[in-house]
This record gives sequence, C-alpha cells and structure tokens, in this order.
Amino acid sequence: MHLVFVPQIFISHFHGDHSLGMTYYIAHRNLAKLETGKIYVPASALDAAHALIRSQAALEQARRDYELIPVEPGMMVDFKRQMQMRIFGTDHRIPSVGFEVIETRSKLKPEYVGLNQQEIVALKRAGKEIVYPVSMSRMAYVGDSTIKVFEWHPEIMETEILITECTFLADDHYEEAHKRKHIHLRDLVNYLPYIRSEYIVLMHFSMRYTRQEIKYHIQRLIPAEYRERILLLI
Repeated sequence: MHLVFVPQIFISHFHGDHSLGMTYYIAHRNLAKLETGKIYVPASALDAAHALIRSQAALEQARRDYELIPVEPGMMVDFKRQMQMRIFGTDHRIPSVGFEVIETRSKLKPEYVGLNQQEIVALKRAGKEIVYPVSMSRMAYVGDSTIKVFEWHPEIMETEILITECTFLADDHYEEAHKRKHIHLRDLVNYLPYIRSEYIVLMHFSMRYTRQEIKYHIQRLIPAEYRERILLLI
C-alpha cells in the first residue's frame, strides 16, 4: 500500500529523515481528493510543523487541507478498531516520541470457560458480563533515541515486534553515539536478555556503513542465540 492511502500517520520527531515526507503525503492526498489525513506530531513541534506545511504550499502556490494532532508522552490515541497507539518519550537531541500499538480484545471469563453455546447465549440474555478486556502490545517503534528509552519504558521490551534504531555499530563510533543521542549496538546487546519480543527489527543504520558492514557487525556483536529474532531494515 502506498503511504498516501494510509489515513493516519505518526511522526516521531522533525529531523528531516523522519518527517519531510509529510508535505508529500498532504499534497498527494489532496490531489487524489482523499479524506484529510490525520497526522500525529510531538506537541512541542506543532507550530513549526504548521509553518513548514504553509511554506511548502506557498512555494507551490497551492491550498492544502490537512489535520495536525499534537501528542505527548502518556497519551493513548484510538486509531483503528480495537487498537490504540500509546505515546512514550524517547531520549534524543530534539523533542521525540515513540509509539506502541496496543490491541484490546474481549476474553471469556475463566468461570465460563467450557460452557456450550446455548449456555453462553443464556448468560448474555440474563445480562451477565461474561467477558473481560485483555490488552496486548503488538508493536513498539522507538524512532531516534539513546538506550535510555529501555530504562524509561521497560514495558516495550515485552511487545510482540520491537522496532528500534541502531545507528552506530563500529567500536570507534561508540562515543559519537552518545554525543549524537543514538543507540550503539554494543549498548543494545546488553538488553537482549531482557527483550521478550518475537522479532527485533533494527533500523536507522548510519549511512557510513555498507550493507556488508552492517551484517558483519551484527554477526560480530550479537550472540548466536539471539540472531534468529533479529531482522535488519536495510
């Protein structure tokens, strides 16, 4: 599916590699006469984001219909049936957030497990509450951050699919990772025993690394027992 047809997008922060597709998204939804898309942005960047969109529209001498929605850590956003987006803070050089997809389903209460369909229907007709809500973390997206995000939000290590940046890999880039507020693979490896996710998707590798170098450092630093859960977005 082309991004333009996605009705809601979530922007973690306004460094260009994470946000400059926003004006393209707005322009092409307008061009296709689609319903105005909802764009969730960090609250502290709201005014500047409006200014960016207006400036681009002025350059194109066009009118833009769009909706920006400010979000802050701790918020829950309904975005799909039975699903919410939880907003959490990350540690980066500019205001930045991450996103966790929470799915809530109804589960039959233990005392009613084993009843047949007729008995369940009878309980419903009698006004009995036979189910209770169960929330499951389906995916967490860290975006840009230092390793502190896992200290601040250990619950994201329980998500089904964890998507996290891993910008720096080489040993001689370790100090740079801390200075630029990104994650170094060496720090992430220390958290692997605590991450329960079925898959861990690593992304946002520095452009100084080739695909071969990325794979080399993954093999070099990640213990073999964790590698089958590691996916690389390269």
